[in-house]
Amino acid sequence: MRERYLYLADTPQGILMSGQVPEYQFWLLAEISPVHSEKVINALRDYLVMGYNRMEACGRHGVSPGYFSGALKRFQRVSQTVYRLVPFYFPEAGHEVHRGE
Repeated sequence: MRERYLYLADTPQGILMSGQVPEYQFWLLAEISPVHSEKVINALRDYLVMGYNRMEACGRHGVSPGYFSGALKRFQRVSQTVYRLVPFYFPEAGHEVHRGE
């Protein structure tokens, strides 16, 4: 049986989809992301975990849609980087390790 926290392995290149990110995974990514604003993090959570659309998530937390989009891109970049790191820690994960050669 697959664990719910392995959502990252189901998505192409580690892209996070609205409403499909488990809460625990979201908070782990938030810990290592360059996003520090509590309002923005809460808006990202509403969008990625709870499934609110972008405008609802921004409105609920007083975040401008433009700033939200930039923060989401940074958050996605963290997720993509983690995706590329997985094979170094779990070779059995099934995707190829590119060693920068």
